[in-house]
Amino acid sequence: MGDSPLPFASIENKVLRLDYLTSTGPRIIGLYAHGAKGTTGNLLAETPDAHWPTPHGEYYLHGGHRLWTAPEDTFYTCPEDGLSVFEEKDKVILRSPVDASGLEKEIAFRLDENCVHLTHRITWHGDQTIEFAPWGITQLRLGGMAILPLSSSEGLEPNRNLIFWPYSQIHDERLKLQDDLILLHGRSSEHALKIGNFNKLGWVACTVSNVLFIKRFSCDESKVYADMGCNVEVYVKDACIELETLGPLTKLNPGESMIHNETWEVIADSVYAATLETARAICARLSSK
Repeated sequence: MGDSPLPFASIENKVLRLDYLTSTGPRIIGLYAHGAKGTTGNLLAETPDAHWPTPHGEYYLHGGHRLWTAPEDTFYTCPEDGLSVFEEKDKVILRSPVDASGLEKEIAFRLDENCVHLTHRITWHGDQTIEFAPWGITQLRLGGMAILPLSSSEGLEPNRNLIFWPYSQIHDERLKLQDDLILLHGRSSEHALKIGNFNKLGWVACTVSNVLFIKRFSCDESKVYADMGCNVEVYVKDACIELETLGPLTKLNPGESMIHNETWEVIADSVYAATLETARAICARLSSK
């Protein structure tokens, strides 16, 4: 990662390099694809100047990938100093101390050729039962397009939802709705745009320069999800485009944990123009797997 003022470390193989903070977080701050034609630098967004006050002190965003809880509540946003780092064979574990809200967050990850396997764990240390969902948020560089595949358009029963946040403008030029997919272009604007839906297909993707970044996840249609039924959300404003996945709402008693898994796949074998034709070709490719 650039010239980070915070200590960080890396793991890498012949295909990928992953950077992570070692004193605050848990936070992954760098993702690099070795040998990607026409691509240089960090695929993840860097936001060194982003911070805001919380009920527990100043929160610094840092960019990259973080672990959140849904529905969003500022009470559970806390400063993240005091991180512990553990290495187990080919796996790295980033674990926070119990924060002021009662949450302990952990992200474990390992590399596997062009994939990153991540396990997110949230443990509740409060004194009462609580219900929330785990929420993995990945900030990517602007310039590409996020692709949300849609379920089949056949049948008579409703099988697709589309959720808008209050600040989103329905006619925002970055949002393109199609019968088979939704596109969100990663272009900077003073206006934020965020949408979400329930994704039964288990993947969401984003082009970044000449790289295709894919998030894979499991979904359970029998469970209840936060944010009016979303397990995928995408956000864009002026610094990044976010790919976000959520697990189901879960009740935790004191001392209990919830887990949310993601697999990132990085494909750097083509030039990915930000067009509908490219998006449909990507959908066809991923749906055949």
